[in-house]
Amino acid sequence: MLWWTRKQRRAAPLTAAQRRIVIPENVYRRMINHCYEERPLEACGLLVGEAGHVAAGYATDNQERSPILYRVDDRQLLAAAEEAHQLGREIVAIYHSHVASEPIPSRTDIAQATWPEAFYIIISLKGRRPRARAWRIVDGQVSEHLIVVARHFDGEWYDLRKAVRTVGG
Repeated sequence: MLWWTRKQRRAAPLTAAQRRIVIPENVYRRMINHCYEERPLEACGLLVGEAGHVAAGYATDNQERSPILYRVDDRQLLAAAEEAHQLGREIVAIYHSHVASEPIPSRTDIAQATWPEAFYIIISLKGRRPRARAWRIVDGQVSEHLIVVARHFDGEWYDLRKAVRTVGG
């Protein structure tokens, strides 16, 4: 079932494998770089794969163009979801940055979370080094989950941002 037609359902208890997200190191690094490129605005994007294992990352535009709010560009979300579906994948995580705060879901992040099956990854740019944490947000309840950065395989990276595509073209 595609994301735009899905029905709200109660989330089942998580298995041990669902309590972590595995991200290829190259995708993790590109995700962090994307967040720095967008600073002072919040960055956002998508990670696709299967069963908590990321196969590809998609840098997207923040439709809000804000330093404190994010919203994945609607057209870019649709493009990534359609491509993932064609490849037998699904959106497994939505990431965004917190420019000046900790990598903990804000009240707004919690209120806007509508994908109980997805991880929400928050990258904090506060301080000298970026910090990323993964969360599940289901019916307003927040639980933290493990991020595993995998060095033994590479993932794909796609930059869907309009600003990047118009530069030099």
